[in-house]
Amino acid sequence: MVLISPSRKPASPDAAVSVAMINDELFALLTPTETLGYVHKVGTVFVALRGTDYSHAVEVGQTLSRERAIEIVRAA
Repeated sequence: MVLISPSRKPASPDAAVSVAMINDELFALLTPTETLGYVHKVGTVFVALRGTDYSHAVEVGQTLSRERAIEIVRAA
């Protein structure tokens, strides 16, 4: 079951997204109002994770490109 609060709107696809480096292998994707998700580099693969909390984020894709992983998170 998924509950969505009517007062919380998802980020628009055109919203500006900042990429913050947490460490050498982890990047957070941020809008001015929320955390969209994370990109985790595992070897040569970038894992796209959607969710506000890293420990509960859900994998939404894998790619060999950091930029493509960011696009995957934004589109999820």
